[in-house]
Amino acid sequence: MAKLEGNKLVLSKDETELLRGTSEMEIIPNKKGIFLLMDQKMVCEIAPIKKAEEILDEESQQVIGLIEKEKLSNLVEGKFEEQLNEKQKKALIQLLRDGKVFVFKLNESYKKGVYRVKEEETSKREGKKESEDFFAKEKPSEEYTIEEDGFLIIQGKENAYNASQHFLMQIKEGTLRGIKSFDGNYYLIQTTLLTDYMTRVALALSAKNNQSAEELAQNIKASKQLTKIICEFLKEEGQLLEKKKGLYQYIN
Repeated sequence: MAKLEGNKLVLSKDETELLRGTSEMEIIPNKKGIFLLMDQKMVCEIAPIKKAEEILDEESQQVIGLIEKEKLSNLVEGKFEEQLNEKQKKALIQLLRDGKVFVFKLNESYKKGVYRVKEEETSKREGKKESEDFFAKEKPSEEYTIEEDGFLIIQGKENAYNASQHFLMQIKEGTLRGIKSFDGNYYLIQTTLLTDYMTRVALALSAKNNQSAEELAQNIKASKQLTKIICEFLKEEGQLLEKKKGLYQYIN
């Protein structure tokens, strides 16, 4: 029977014989009162297997990173796969099976969708906003709120500065994004709402490349004001062209 004497573990003759040939061992707790002795040589031999598992995870992370960063036009089914190597394609299939990645479609009439990361992989938003309705009543700019509509319309540099200070933490954390529009307004919007509707706009315009603001709002089932704000961000990113006031074209 092994005995603990100070910092030394004293073994019986039979126990010493069992451990002959080992030089360095690690004691690993298993269950209460039960411990395992692991030969460090075995740990080294197991390490390559663990490394192979980490490579697969690395490929999955690369695919998720591409989906989060690529232009929406490059995330369409069939087109997205063209930029992946064989390992990344296998990782994509596994991510789809695991539900970590999904194909988003506006409705079943769309033959193809775009790849998106499951909401839990990024940040989940709660509750439907008033602005997520084509028939939402248009309000004066100062009456829109983050809580009810998911965005703010801010007029004037001083008001924009005050808003940026008030929401500084959310902006730093990335839960809110801001932009200055050519119309002179400043817009502050929830990032999750923005991401969701940027995808919807891209899909709607992939079906019909030129649409008016009202037609686009109806297709994505959002208020005209929310649609306008989404389009401002897409214009800023170089993904959308406003051919003339209120007429949009998606840049593939």
